[in-house]
Amino acid sequence: MVAGVLSDDSRFEIVGLAAQRPRRGWSLPNACARDVVVMDIEMPLCDGVEATRLLQEAAPEVQVVAISGHNYEGARLEIREAGAVDYVRKSRIDDDLVAVLEALVVALQNRY
Repeated sequence: MVAGVLSDDSRFEIVGLAAQRPRRGWSLPNACARDVVVMDIEMPLCDGVEATRLLQEAAPEVQVVAISGHNYEGARLEIREAGAVDYVRKSRIDDDLVAVLEALVVALQNRY
């Protein structure tokens, strides 16, 4: 889903996918070496909220954008408390994800 939205846009480079295996396929050191991580809240074994907490503890400079099928405010608040900088509902991913990432890239460029 995310890879499909971003793969056609030359401004973004997808450098890895956890593919729903956060404990086996997700590498904390690899994620820490990135500027931005798009994190799905709903993952088996280790949900995206916990994975975001772990990532933020290890590398607080990494920006996390959460995606979720949840349509309630509690999910948005929980992932932001874990350290995500923004949240996109899966039903809006085609319309909103690129815009959120563009704004984040501008903010990161202005930080340096």
